[in-house]
Amino acid sequence: MSFPSVTPVRACALALAALVTFGISGCSKGPTMQKVSGKLVVDGQPAAGANILFFTPGQKGGVVPSANTGPDGTFQIFSNGQPGVMPGSYSVTVVWPDPAKAAEAAADRSGKSDPPDLLGGKYSVPGSSPLKAEIGSGTKELAPFEIATK
Repeated sequence: MSFPSVTPVRACALALAALVTFGISGCSKGPTMQKVSGKLVVDGQPAAGANILFFTPGQKGGVVPSANTGPDGTFQIFSNGQPGVMPGSYSVTVVWPDPAKAAEAAADRSGKSDPPDLLGGKYSVPGSSPLKAEIGSGTKELAPFEIATK
């Protein structure tokens, strides 16, 4: 029995096809972005207009998932402008700008004036904020973040 001859070009093409086939079948998508919502409550009341950031442990840069609370204190997490967040453990920061001072800060065109944080900065630094979130591959809603200022 004789086998057809295999030219070097044909051998390379067969090897490349095998690598592509095994490469595709061995790849997994990995974790996907989860559309996650939550609620922020301060002293038992919804906190409208708060800014929330989600930092991974030791994060020094990159994408920081974020959310802004609506009138009822609810929020949806966004990453790079898209709804969703990668599964993982997060240190959560909250800054709640005083709405009574927002117009005054906006009128200051120097860019150096922000409305004061109604939470006094207590939740604004990732390493010292006591707020944490664990987001799994099936997480849809976080337990409410309940903050007491008194």
